[in-house]
Amino acid sequence: MKYAMVYTSNNRCDIINQNLNGGQLKKELLVFLIITFAATYLLQFVVFKFGLKSVSGTDMLIPATVAIMCMFIFKSKALTRETKIIFAFFLVYTILYFFEGYVSPIMGSLGGTLPLLSSIIAILGLITAIILNLKKKWRKGLKPAKLFIGKNLKFYIIIPVIYFVLLFVSLILNYVFGLGVPGKEFNLTTYFMSFITLTIMYGLLFWPTFFGEEFGWRVYLQDRLFYLFGGYKGVLILGIIWGVWHSGTIILGMNYPGQPVLGNIAMIFGTIIMGIIFSYAVLKTGSVWIAVLLHLITDVAGGPAANMFIATPLDSVFSFGPGIYGMAIMALFAQILLKSN
Repeated sequence: MKYAMVYTSNNRCDIINQNLNGGQLKKELLVFLIITFAATYLLQFVVFKFGLKSVSGTDMLIPATVAIMCMFIFKSKALTRETKIIFAFFLVYTILYFFEGYVSPIMGSLGGTLPLLSSIIAILGLITAIILNLKKKWRKGLKPAKLFIGKNLKFYIIIPVIYFVLLFVSLILNYVFGLGVPGKEFNLTTYFMSFITLTIMYGLLFWPTFFGEEFGWRVYLQDRLFYLFGGYKGVLILGIIWGVWHSGTIILGMNYPGQPVLGNIAMIFGTIIMGIIFSYAVLKTGSVWIAVLLHLITDVAGGPAANMFIATPLDSVFSFGPGIYGMAIMALFAQILLKSN
């Protein structure tokens, strides 16, 4: 089991340091999953029940928030000074983003939509994470929680570039095969300009939302699942959990509008495939940040710019891009990664 071997040799820092047994790890998993799912579904129920405007990204902040809470409850040795600093910025951002999104911006908004104070905290947090990665001693403190920049830095270019190219080609295939039409016009130049602009902006202002999912899934949950079940079973279970976690939003009409059953099936298929790619990237680098980058690319590349300037799928399930045809293309890439181990 090559995939499991990569994990066993390089990626068990927190688990090994704690010398935990299987029973303890199962307890941590159970607590993490119960609270994460309960908090997510409760948020979605409250938003739906009271007719609130859903604030983009708030549910994405929950997995990492719960993971950090569990790390304190179970006294994780990965809670170094440097790790706590980054966690502090993330948690402050989370509290502010919820308050400014659902109550009122404390210092006004950027362009009338982006809460100013939480945006400032996000930028300061990212700058702090970069600074903490500049010194060897500080990086060492970040390593157990996979918050350091990592090793094998070439994978920060290779995997994201290939991943984006496949996603981009997949989006174009919707237009080529008549599975979608552009909302405005077919214009790849405008699409690329929008993609670059939005990637930079989202990376600066919304990195905590992508971190919110990826630290929860690709660090806290992944380390424990892989330790208990091995690489292959672990990544499959993780992908299913990740997909089921999205079920509430799909039932409420997001991601795959009007297709709650097929949409959930497509989502789980997609999260398993993307989970393999994201997990492989984290295992190769030992860092959560490459998963944050891949998640950022996913959301921006297939977002509004793609719908406007490439194609809006006529059927969100049976299409390329985030549809099952697009995930089938990504499955080939995932298979290549597994065999290359």
